Amino acid sequence: MSDAPTIPLSTQHTSTRLSVAAFLRRDWKIARSYRFQFVLDLCVVPLSLALFYFLSRLVDPGRLPDDVDLSQGYFSYAAVGLVVLRMLQTALTSLATKLATEQTTGTFETLLASPVSSPMVVLGSTAFELLRALVAGTTTLAVAGLFGLRIDLGVGSIVGLVVGLPALVVTFAAVGVVLGAFAVVVKQITALLGLATATLGLMAGAYFPIELLPGPLQALANVLPFTWGVDVLRAALLRGELAADRLALLVGFAVASLPLALWLFGLAVNHARRRGTLSQF
Repeated sequence: MSDAPTIPLSTQHTSTRLSVAAFLRRDWKIARSYRFQFVLDLCVVPLSLALFYFLSRLVDPGRLPDDVDLSQGYFSYAAVGLVVLRMLQTALTSLATKLATEQTTGTFETLLASPVSSPMVVLGSTAFELLRALVAGTTTLAVAGLFGLRIDLGVGSIVGLVVGLPALVVTFAAVGVVLGAFAVVVKQITALLGLATATLGLMAGAYFPIELLPGPLQALANVLPFTWGVDVLRAALLRGELAADRLALLVGFAVASLPLALWLFGLAVNHARRRGTLSQF
């Protein structure tokens, strides 16, 4: 008996690139048709930064713990946190939002019935939003420079940014995929998305040093990969340093978490299929 034919690896890679490119083209065309929404998104950036710029005048660094680095002031400290929050909000909500749209328009089940695998549907559906998250973070940094943020870049810090930013986005995406799996099963998760975004923003030290948290919460914050990402970016941008230990932990978590999240999404899809609720919303 002859073995079943196998698809060459190069052909699989080409198919993957074509599938992701097709999703990117589709989402880019949709985004271009809602230009007003794009303008409003840009307006949020300077307004958020302005809020923390004036709030920073009320913060007395002398009353904070000695091991908290506020050498550039509270605004610079918070601005890096806002960069992470912008990426967090985009990455966490992208897949769940796309799933809701696909289910309400009746195209989700058809999409999963196509030759594209479930993991590829997930990656393709989130590719545009993940790129958008990186652009949003970069834009926030650029606007923060107008408010006085001074970026200190060196060789080590550039490595931290080039490796840390994608690893952080992948980590956010993994959590977004898990939330998307919940959306497939329980449908309405708007409140859960808001809770996850607010909790991670608080626990990761985006707004204030985690040293101000109560002991148990501080211990929990220290083991969250989002805290590692904030620390890596602050070290790179504000001090021109490479937080190698935090970066290694972040990359390791990103590499391990995304396949696990995709596996959980596959389980959720199979569960919804068995219950006959895949296309319901």
